[in-house]
Amino acid sequence: MTVKSPISRFPKDQLLSRLINPSVFEIAEIPFPLKDPLCEDHKDWTSTTYRGEKGSIKVRDDGIRVLIEAWYKEERILMCALRDRRFDGTEESSPLTMYPNHDPACNRLPGPDYLAAELSIYSSDPHTYLGGLDVEGTLGHFIADPDYYIWKNFEEEVFFPLWEQAFYINRGPWQTARPMKGVPHYFVDAAIELLKELGYHRVDAVPSWFNVAQFFKGWNFEFTNGEHDLTYEGIVEGLRHFEEESGESLLTRPQMSWLVALQNLPESFVPRELKLPARWPVTHTNTYWVRMHLNLNPYKRDKTANLAKLPAASKERKLMTSIRKLRQAGCGKGSRVNVSVRSRGYKPCTKSLGASSPGATSPNATK
Repeated sequence: MTVKSPISRFPKDQLLSRLINPSVFEIAEIPFPLKDPLCEDHKDWTSTTYRGEKGSIKVRDDGIRVLIEAWYKEERILMCALRDRRFDGTEESSPLTMYPNHDPACNRLPGPDYLAAELSIYSSDPHTYLGGLDVEGTLGHFIADPDYYIWKNFEEEVFFPLWEQAFYINRGPWQTARPMKGVPHYFVDAAIELLKELGYHRVDAVPSWFNVAQFFKGWNFEFTNGEHDLTYEGIVEGLRHFEEESGESLLTRPQMSWLVALQNLPESFVPRELKLPARWPVTHTNTYWVRMHLNLNPYKRDKTANLAKLPAASKERKLMTSIRKLRQAGCGKGSRVNVSVRSRGYKPCTKSLGASSPGATSPNATK
């Protein structure tokens, strides 16, 4: 490893103690406090493994990404990671970074010396795995890889019977098993606290599906790019057509996500009653990610760093000063842009939805 980020330098036993819910160690019967790990050097990355009577937990570290996986018997029950984002938006990467983050349009950081880290968390109750995960045409395979049925091999007579079953099974896309109770929330809470201690300016998440974005809204994560915020607002407004008069949704979060996923079909196949104003930007057909983030520590760019190289006339930036004055008073920080979104649905909604109100995207509004 040629680079060691603050995350990588944190002692592995302490990292596990901080980030992982005790229930993971309990189910695998891994002795706690942690001791006697198996440490291996794989040239480009290292691994640290703790074994128990019924499972194990392994930490892999390449200096940029720290990946944690846990097993109960033969079933993987946890995969979570913290990844330093210093290489994002460039052609550089690291051995354990599984997905490319080269596109600067969605990955470039706000400024030089900006410290950002990305978290990811997947947990699986080993007693709730679906069958047929590798068998094409089964419900398990559909939930494990919905993109195959949407983008790669869409067949109406195959897709809709599986989608209808998935809609009622209370599992979101990719949720081949129910999450372990308390494990995801425990990890996110602890990761936020740890990254703030380590001096990171923000923590990022990449919500692959709509229900994951709802999950991170619970910590007041915000969308990094404004167009994704507008898309989310539009989807939330569309989902309000599926509410009772009391405002209570008729849909569970997994059902909302399946309804959003339905928008990726060729439009003529989407029933009019089920059309939403927008589709989720992550289509899994490219590397343009939706990012959400939570600010942790203040960041202030050193604006004098490059001024010494410029002639005096350039430093004044008179044209920029004039352009900046065009911004009208009352349109500054904290104001909201009101937008109208076309329904695309079966009929106009007859109840007031509000004009991009803060409540439309609050955690309570998306439960």
